[in-house]
Amino acid sequence: MIKRTCSSSVPTFSPEREKKEPGIGHSLGDGRIRFALTAGACLFALVIVLKNILYVPESRLLPDIVVYIGIYTGFSLVYPVTIHERHSRKINNPAVWSALLVILTLAIIVFYAL
Repeated sequence: MIKRTCSSSVPTFSPEREKKEPGIGHSLGDGRIRFALTAGACLFALVIVLKNILYVPESRLLPDIVVYIGIYTGFSLVYPVTIHERHSRKINNPAVWSALLVILTLAIIVFYAL
């Protein structure tokens, strides 16, 4: 008779393994992840406000949103570069970069409102 063994590619749970490998809480503590989530939330809020509250026509909104996606992507690409260079701690702080994105989003909304 052939004896079958069951082997799984999924590692088993062990308390030692959990201590060694950080979970999602550690990943969210990383400034790059929080900054990327802030950028996505600001872009999402910008589209909602411009389309549903300020009633910007879609013919004007679509090209502008493509430009804004480029701007937010640029910020998202520049932030990791600055944290690896030796700048002051204020520039490396993800809260400063996130606040800059929020201010940029509010400035765009005010521009359309006027």
